Amino acid sequence: MNHTQKLTVFYNGGCSICGPEVEMYRRMAEAHNIKSLAFTDISSGALPEGYTREAMLARLHAEESGEMLVGVRAFIALWLRLPKFKYLAHAINWPIMRGMTGLVYNHIIAPWLYRRFLRQQ
Repeated sequence: MNHTQKLTVFYNGGCSICGPEVEMYRRMAEAHNIKSLAFTDISSGALPEGYTREAMLARLHAEESGEMLVGVRAFIALWLRLPKFKYLAHAINWPIMRGMTGLVYNHIIAPWLYRRFLRQQ
Protein backbone atom coordinates (compact mmCIF):
# COMPACT_ATOMS: atom_id res chain seq x y z
CA MET A 1 0.00 0.00 0.00
CA ASN A 2 1.38 3.34 -1.07
CA HIS A 3 -0.58 5.96 0.85
CA THR A 4 0.32 8.70 -1.63
CA GLN A 5 -1.56 7.01 -4.48
CA LYS A 6 -5.24 7.74 -5.00
CA LEU A 7 -7.59 5.67 -2.86
CA THR A 8 -11.30 5.54 -3.68
CA VAL A 9 -13.39 4.44 -0.71
CA PHE A 10 -16.73 2.79 -1.54
CA TYR A 11 -19.12 2.87 1.38
CA ASN A 12 -22.72 2.24 2.36
CA GLY A 13 -24.10 5.73 2.90
CA GLY A 14 -27.48 4.22 3.77
CA CYS A 15 -26.08 2.59 6.90
CA SER A 16 -26.80 4.73 9.97
CA ILE A 17 -23.35 3.90 11.40
CA CYS A 18 -21.18 3.51 8.27
CA GLY A 19 -22.42 6.64 6.51
CA PRO A 20 -21.64 9.08 9.35
CA GLU A 21 -18.30 7.36 10.04
CA VAL A 22 -17.14 7.73 6.44
CA GLU A 23 -18.49 11.28 6.36
CA MET A 24 -16.19 12.01 9.33
CA TYR A 25 -13.24 10.60 7.33
CA ARG A 26 -14.24 12.72 4.32
CA ARG A 27 -14.34 15.87 6.45
CA MET A 28 -10.91 15.04 7.92
CA ALA A 29 -9.47 14.54 4.44
CA GLU A 30 -10.94 17.88 3.37
CA ALA A 31 -9.65 19.67 6.47
CA HIS A 32 -6.14 18.32 5.88
CA ASN A 33 -6.33 18.96 2.11
CA ILE A 34 -5.68 15.27 1.36
CA LYS A 35 -6.09 14.94 -2.40
CA SER A 36 -5.32 11.21 -2.55
CA LEU A 37 -8.74 10.27 -1.09
CA ALA A 38 -12.07 10.00 -2.88
CA PHE A 39 -15.34 8.74 -1.40
CA THR A 40 -18.18 7.06 -3.30
CA ASP A 41 -21.55 6.22 -1.72
CA ILE A 42 -22.67 2.98 -3.39
CA SER A 43 -25.95 2.61 -1.49
CA SER A 44 -27.91 3.84 -4.49
CA GLY A 45 -25.30 4.65 -7.13
CA ALA A 46 -23.26 2.80 -9.70
CA LEU A 47 -21.00 -0.05 -8.64
CA PRO A 48 -17.46 -0.86 -9.71
CA GLU A 49 -17.44 -3.37 -12.54
CA GLY A 50 -17.56 -6.99 -11.39
CA TYR A 51 -18.99 -6.33 -7.92
CA THR A 52 -22.49 -7.00 -6.64
CA ARG A 53 -24.47 -4.48 -4.62
CA GLU A 54 -24.79 -7.00 -1.77
CA ALA A 55 -21.02 -7.59 -1.55
CA MET A 56 -20.23 -3.88 -1.73
CA LEU A 57 -22.81 -2.94 0.92
CA ALA A 58 -21.71 -5.71 3.29
CA ARG A 59 -18.07 -4.58 3.71
CA LEU A 60 -16.02 -1.42 3.29
CA HIS A 61 -14.20 -1.46 -0.06
CA ALA A 62 -11.44 0.78 -1.37
CA GLU A 63 -9.64 0.76 -4.70
CA GLU A 64 -5.96 1.62 -4.94
CA SER A 65 -3.97 1.29 -8.18
CA GLY A 66 -6.62 -1.01 -9.66
CA GLU A 67 -6.62 -3.35 -6.64
CA MET A 68 -9.80 -3.68 -4.58
CA LEU A 69 -9.12 -3.73 -0.85
CA VAL A 70 -11.89 -5.15 1.33
CA GLY A 71 -12.64 -4.89 5.04
CA VAL A 72 -9.68 -4.31 7.34
CA ARG A 73 -7.30 -3.81 4.40
CA ALA A 74 -9.55 -0.98 3.16
CA PHE A 75 -9.62 0.61 6.62
CA ILE A 76 -5.82 0.41 6.91
CA ALA A 77 -5.33 2.04 3.50
CA LEU A 78 -7.79 4.80 4.47
CA TRP A 79 -6.41 5.36 7.96
CA LEU A 80 -2.80 5.57 6.69
CA ARG A 81 -3.83 8.74 4.85
CA LEU A 82 -5.50 10.40 7.85
CA PRO A 83 -3.17 11.95 10.46
CA LYS A 84 -5.40 11.09 13.45
CA PHE A 85 -5.66 7.43 12.40
CA LYS A 86 -2.15 6.77 11.04
CA TYR A 87 -0.86 5.18 14.28
CA LEU A 88 -3.91 2.94 14.54
CA ALA A 89 -3.36 1.85 10.94
CA HIS A 90 0.26 0.94 11.66
CA ALA A 91 -0.71 -1.01 14.79
CA ILE A 92 -3.46 -2.95 13.03
CA ASN A 93 -1.24 -3.61 10.03
CA TRP A 94 1.03 -5.93 12.04
CA PRO A 95 0.29 -9.42 10.66
CA ILE A 96 -1.12 -10.90 13.89
CA MET A 97 -3.24 -7.80 14.58
CA ARG A 98 -4.46 -7.62 10.98
CA GLY A 99 -5.52 -11.26 11.21
CA MET A 100 -7.35 -10.80 14.50
CA THR A 101 -9.07 -7.57 13.50
CA GLY A 102 -9.98 -9.17 10.17
CA LEU A 103 -11.69 -12.05 11.96
CA VAL A 104 -13.63 -9.70 14.25
CA TYR A 105 -14.62 -7.39 11.38
CA ASN A 106 -15.55 -10.15 8.92
CA HIS A 107 -17.39 -12.44 11.33
CA ILE A 108 -18.93 -10.06 13.86
CA ILE A 109 -18.93 -6.35 13.00
CA ALA A 110 -19.59 -6.33 9.24
CA PRO A 111 -22.36 -9.00 9.33
CA TRP A 112 -24.06 -7.20 12.23
CA LEU A 113 -23.91 -3.83 10.45
CA TYR A 114 -25.21 -5.34 7.19
CA ARG A 115 -28.13 -7.11 8.92
CA ARG A 116 -28.93 -3.87 10.73
CA PHE A 117 -28.87 -1.99 7.42
CA LEU A 118 -31.21 -4.55 5.80
CA ARG A 119 -33.69 -4.27 8.69
CA GLN A 120 -33.76 -0.49 8.24
CA GLN A 121 -34.75 -0.82 4.58
